[in-house]
Amino acid sequence: MLMNNKEFKEKLADTREVFAVFGKPEPALKTVDELLAIEPDNIDALNLKAAILYEMDHDEASIAVSEKILELCPDNIEALHAMLAAENDQHNYAKALKWFKKAEKAIATDKSTEFVENEDYRQSLIAQVYCEKAYSLWYTDKTSEAIKVLTETGPAAAPLEIETFEDELDWLKNNPDPE
Repeated sequence: MLMNNKEFKEKLADTREVFAVFGKPEPALKTVDELLAIEPDNIDALNLKAAILYEMDHDEASIAVSEKILELCPDNIEALHAMLAAENDQHNYAKALKWFKKAEKAIATDKSTEFVENEDYRQSLIAQVYCEKAYSLWYTDKTSEAIKVLTETGPAAAPLEIETFEDELDWLKNNPDPE
């Protein structure tokens, strides 16, 4: 299938909508694989594939895609967030905190188009990274540090996401044991 850059981006945006808005990961994965057959190193398509696989509980495959992204683009905040979340999911909190350090540095250096140009997306992704850090701290008995992340550090980094941080703190307080 031949497709110009504009058509590729439109198809990718449509696929993201099928997945994120309509909650249909299987058809989205099929389409993103078709797009990756055209552009195998397209970071946006790879990030979407990693997110879809993660949502489908194909954690190892999602991690493998995120690792490929980081080989191509070591400061990709979305892939770093995916690695951080995966480690938290596996209760590997020390490793998760190492991924956080890399992600925190990448906030200033990630040149991904959407991260740079879409402030809502940027703020949301930054908030997710800080919430994952708080999660790691909370479940390693560093609750005061986690609270500081959710009430000070995180909101300073992503001020449009105050409600996200408040919701995360409420969730942690109501879920004293990791899932």
